[in-house]
Amino acid sequence: MPKPLTTNPALRDVVYKNQWRDAFDGTVPEGWQPTLKVTVVTAAFNSKTLDLTLASLAAQDYPEDLLEVVVIDDGSEPAVTIGKYAPKNTRLIRVNEELGEGWGRSNALRIGIEASDGDIIYWVDSDMILFSDNVREHAKWAHFIPEAATIGHKGFVEEWDFTPEQVFNEVRSGDIRKHHDLSTLHRHWSLDIFEKTDDLNASGGRNYSTHMGACATVTRSVYEQTFGQRPELKLGDDTEIAYQIWQRGAVFIPVMSAETYHLGRATVQDKGREVAHFNDIHFAQRMPIPRYRRGAANRQWQVPFVTAVVNVDEETAEFARRCVDMLLNQTETDLQVLLVGPWSRLVTGRRRVLADPDLELHLLQEWYRCEGRVTMVENDPDDVFPSPYRLDVPVTVGLAPSALHEIMRDVYGNDLGVVNYFAPEGADEATVLTVRPTQAYSRALRYASDKVAPIEAIDAVWGVEWRSSKELGLVDLRTAEPVKKVTRGDSDLAVRELREQLGQERQRVENLKQRARANRERAEAAEARAEALGIKRRVRSKVSRITNRVTRA
Repeated sequence: MPKPLTTNPALRDVVYKNQWRDAFDGTVPEGWQPTLKVTVVTAAFNSKTLDLTLASLAAQDYPEDLLEVVVIDDGSEPAVTIGKYAPKNTRLIRVNEELGEGWGRSNALRIGIEASDGDIIYWVDSDMILFSDNVREHAKWAHFIPEAATIGHKGFVEEWDFTPEQVFNEVRSGDIRKHHDLSTLHRHWSLDIFEKTDDLNASGGRNYSTHMGACATVTRSVYEQTFGQRPELKLGDDTEIAYQIWQRGAVFIPVMSAETYHLGRATVQDKGREVAHFNDIHFAQRMPIPRYRRGAANRQWQVPFVTAVVNVDEETAEFARRCVDMLLNQTETDLQVLLVGPWSRLVTGRRRVLADPDLELHLLQEWYRCEGRVTMVENDPDDVFPSPYRLDVPVTVGLAPSALHEIMRDVYGNDLGVVNYFAPEGADEATVLTVRPTQAYSRALRYASDKVAPIEAIDAVWGVEWRSSKELGLVDLRTAEPVKKVTRGDSDLAVRELREQLGQERQRVENLKQRARANRERAEAAEARAEALGIKRRVRSKVSRITNRVTRA
């Protein structure tokens, strides 16, 4: 889908979805020089190749005053030391698990990022050798696309005998490239995705899992909008933070010119099945997309696929129960409902409960008190990150059971931006059902200003559309027939009616049986008559033959 046309100069250079080529193709103007500071974070635990990684960083052609390296020693034995060949601005941070500082790669990287201040965060594993222009090739994208999240190109080297001095000299001279032709080394699975998606240009960002921490960057302005690295994750943390930065509007860009050697085999070559078995469980809890990870239905997850928001007050509380109950009854069960209302205002002390003007709000609060998929909040959060979709449901609108499934099949299936559904027939035109993708909203907020309305920015980065609600079965709860309450008398009457129906059915079955027996008896009699008639015919024929012989004689 082409980028929507905009006449606002402030929105002309924004990236539509993940179509980075339209904004910047990687060709810098003549004489261009970088101005953004890069922070390289490297977690090390008993690494035997860290000195080689630091030596390659020391030989970069990026301005040294714009490059800092933070090495986080995650409890190595012996402790990490910084050798002779390392960038000038290199710091070492030691993590002390005994002091409650945690452990693991993600925890270490979180500490390193929080202790740094670079405009660009560059994750580099301690088993990488970066070619001399690597940092520059990564960093240039952030100078032209503020949401840039770049992925470098690595070749897996299984045998090596490099020294730090050799790496420093050969990276600086360019001779390091002569050791291996990257195209002949192990082909990483991400290259297949790049080929199928025009280098992610056509991916909409859904292939965020290609943004792996061995050599990947993101602008700090995007990272700081996330929850940051998850210390509790011990594997797959790079995929999880990639999901977060996607939901915060990151633009994913493979940079094939940012070349590296990865010293050692790819993890998936040796332990792919074990890693996937471990990660899939943790990913399913935190990442609703891709959808295949959540194989179980009718259950809750840490991050819901859809967060539905329903605003209620004392005047509309009478409709809220039916509205929310219909939401909870959807065939698409991966959702959370935020019920926004004046809950702190409710009086809980001595009062005339039946005359309380907030009676319906009290009853609503009690109705959902133990419902895990409904959360009562005082203020509309607006931002539902990291949930990928926000659904705004007017409290006077009810959704048919398959409505949400149909909505998401359209919006998620076609990677749409904001979609508004017209009010059900007879309802106020201002009553609109709206779906909003979080990644679109996050990026749009960067451009919203006094001169750019948020909805205008969203249209520029992902699009805004209107849809008919006729096929969704939306109900205006203000005019819909109320749900009939069943009394004890109604129940007894229903039982009597059912018993009468059962008796009628039994009688009908008995009549059918009698009819079948009568038919069987008639069939047997007809068969007997036919057999008797056959005997009579044979006797008559025989008598006739004998009579004829006697007559001829």
